[in-house]
Formats: sequence, structure tokens, C-alpha cells
Amino acid sequence: MSEIPVNLDVAIPLLVLAVLASYLVGRRFGTGPARLRELQSTLDAALEEREDLRRENEDYKKRVAEHFTETSHRLHDLTLQYRAVYDHLAKGAGELCPGEFEKLEGGLGLDALPNESLTEPGEDEAEGDDASI
Repeated sequence: MSEIPVNLDVAIPLLVLAVLASYLVGRRFGTGPARLRELQSTLDAALEEREDLRRENEDYKKRVAEHFTETSHRLHDLTLQYRAVYDHLAKGAGELCPGEFEKLEGGLGLDALPNESLTEPGEDEAEGDDASI
């Protein structure tokens, strides 16, 4: 067998370079799957948080809409109650002070009130019109 001459001045730096290259390639591509799993996990958590925030926002919008719907109904009812009090006062003034008042001055802007407030339950239309004077 023949011997292959080895030049140690060239072989040792090449060996060091090969080890260093192997180490760098291993770091670059060897941790890829782990890094990919880590990034996927972060992305999944961010998407889940985004979905939770979207649901929370939708719930908030629904609560706001319900609140203002209820407020609208209550203001409508309050308007009808004010109208009933006004009609009661106008009727009482007409009956109790006929010489003093023909009608209450100023009014409530009756054309702006809801139509269902024009008559009370059990009254016919003609009686309801007279009561608003």
C-alpha cells in the first residue's frame, strides 16, 4: 500500500473549516422545524386572540343596540304618559274653570306626539279629539 502524503498545514485549517461549516449549516437548517413550530404556535395564539376580540366587539355592539332600543321604548312610553297628564289637566281646566280657560295655551306640540296617544283605551276618536283641547 502506498501512503498518501498529508500536509498538516493545509489539512488542519480545512478540518476546522469543515467543522465550522457543518456547525453553521446545522444551526441554520437544523432548528428550522423547531422555529417553524414556534412561529406557528405564535400565529395560532394571535388568531385565537383576534377571534376572541371580534366576538367581544360583536357582543358589545349587540348590548349597545339593545340599550338604545330599550331607551327608545322608555322615552316613547314617557311621552305617552306626559300626553295623558296634559290631557287630564286640559280636561280638568275645561270642566272646573269653564269661564277662565277655553283651552290650555302653549300646548305640547300635539302634532309631534305619537298617534296612539291621541285616544285613551276605551275612548272613541271624537272623544279623544275633544280631550286634547
